[in-house]
Amino acid sequence: MRESFPAGLKALIVFLAIVMVGNVLMLARSLELLRFPGEVTDTEVVRGGARVLATYYEKTIADAGLSRNSAVRDALAKFKFEVEQAASGEEIAQVIWAYGRAVQDVIAREEENQRREFVLWVINQDPAIKEAGDGVTIHVSLGKDGLAYVDSGSISLSETTISRLRNDAGVAKLSQPVDIEVIDGKAQLVTPRTMQDAMRVLQSEVATLRATLENLRKTAGYSQLEGQGIVVYVYDARGGGHLREEVVQERDIRDMVNELFAAGAMGVEVGGQRLIAISSIRSAGPLLLVDQQPIPVNPVVIRAVGDPTLLESSLELIKNSLKPWGIQVEIEKQDNLTLSAFRREGFW
Repeated sequence: MRESFPAGLKALIVFLAIVMVGNVLMLARSLELLRFPGEVTDTEVVRGGARVLATYYEKTIADAGLSRNSAVRDALAKFKFEVEQAASGEEIAQVIWAYGRAVQDVIAREEENQRREFVLWVINQDPAIKEAGDGVTIHVSLGKDGLAYVDSGSISLSETTISRLRNDAGVAKLSQPVDIEVIDGKAQLVTPRTMQDAMRVLQSEVATLRATLENLRKTAGYSQLEGQGIVVYVYDARGGGHLREEVVQERDIRDMVNELFAAGAMGVEVGGQRLIAISSIRSAGPLLLVDQQPIPVNPVVIRAVGDPTLLESSLELIKNSLKPWGIQVEIEKQDNLTLSAFRREGFW
């Protein structure tokens, strides 16, 4: 005959089971593996805004007649891809700033090219072009009244050509003058303008690359990082220290750091030392070393940039597991947190 558990022990087992299930649910929720009905995370709200912006870009592109333009389509596709890949609201904001700006620049550049090509086409329709000598230059620019003015030099362009250019809404939006040269009875855009276009393309690409590089530097730890996040204070057991378990160990800090990154932290700093991919956290007697540098203890201070609610929830299991040993974990949410860049002093 099997012995039954005392009622008190049964109640304790049920309580521990409930706590364990609750902790698992909280961890799943913090990693966005679980959502409650009707719940939308802050990250998804920001992503939704970015998708609306992408729709606006699509309409702008269609209205400008650029839907088949490969450069515009590539820029928009890159923007959409980066929006979906971003893991946090901060990353999505950076995508909007860098890649959204690139989309706008490409749209503006290709619209300008369309206007210039239209000016070239209109002038090429003029009968006087076929009779003009080589090397004649035609200059089209906007006056203070917003109308196009044509300096055709020795070529007498027809009133129809001049009127068509002056009354076209697209020509009225030219951002730069258009220089056209006549060679072998055909008008063509002067090369320096094409070079200017190339320079604008390169400048836009450089700006995007710089923004991407800076974002990589921030997430890799090599550049200062700002944003909302949490500050964690980890204390040894009060009046303790006789047992190893009553003192904050390297594994405790490593576990917390891993949980923070798993919960979407964009950057983590331990004891004032910014962590990178190959950072180390070790013990040396009573000391804790981060990248071979001793850090202040009791408390050990961990600072992380990311969604404060998710980051705090990710530490709940570890926090509860340390309670029986008297180790205290206090967490503060902060709207504005700055992490320093990684320092190489003492790094192997």
